[in-house]
Amino acid sequence: MKIGLSLGGGGARGYANIGVLRALEEARINIALINGASIGAIIGGAYALCSDSNELERLAAAQVEKMNLHYSSIFRNARANDSFLRNWLLHAACDVSSLRSSVYSHKRNLKALAFIFGEQRFSDTAIPFSAAALDLLSGRTISIKEGKLVDGILPSISIPGMFPPVERDGFLLVDGGVLADVPVRELHDEGADFVIGVGLGPDDLVRTVSNGFSIVTYIDVLKGEALAHGELAAADFSFTVQLPGFDILRFEGYEEAIAEGYATAKRYLPQLERKLDEARSG
Repeated sequence: MKIGLSLGGGGARGYANIGVLRALEEARINIALINGASIGAIIGGAYALCSDSNELERLAAAQVEKMNLHYSSIFRNARANDSFLRNWLLHAACDVSSLRSSVYSHKRNLKALAFIFGEQRFSDTAIPFSAAALDLLSGRTISIKEGKLVDGILPSISIPGMFPPVERDGFLLVDGGVLADVPVRELHDEGADFVIGVGLGPDDLVRTVSNGFSIVTYIDVLKGEALAHGELAAADFSFTVQLPGFDILRFEGYEEAIAEGYATAKRYLPQLERKLDEARSG
């Protein structure tokens, strides 16, 4: 039975996926396929290469120190308990750069990805891996699984409006988390017999509808939540790592996120192992 693992996005909360992987390693649950969206694609791709959660934590520590990946300056003090869309629009509305296709280039993203993946390719991974991205032309989620890992993961972390879409193979691609924050269905399509989906939460949005603008952004978040729940429901087993109050931009808090991911996965392991036994015997 091929067990697939689908890792969700959520900024710095994505480091919790490392803790989940550690718990699965200890339980000797062998992952045959892995995918992810946004930072889930970064963690998934790195794990597909090394199959070692300790190495992933070492990489996280080195990257935070070397690359200074705190994006507060980019997002202009956006807070984790506010809608990202609301914060960005409020500041970008008066920013001349918002008239372009994106506020920022991919220069920093490419540097960060190159630090992790170098010249490695999808074909170099020990575990088959794919990165999920949204094609703006067709409105479909696309699985990227060929070429250089840096080039394939970049579209999956391209936050619409903030970073430019990536043109690839006739597609115009942006962050996979827009439609498939946990791209479970894509992993089923790629041949997984049993898919474990890992979401990251909670949505700390302050749910106010005091004016027309807040109503629009609130509706946008509700749609996103419904899509995320639908993806997790398509998994054979899923859970969400809850990180209340954890700033999605605080990448230096990776140890806290890893610890919570590990603790959450350990709590769910008995249920997961029962489901796996049922699937194998069925």
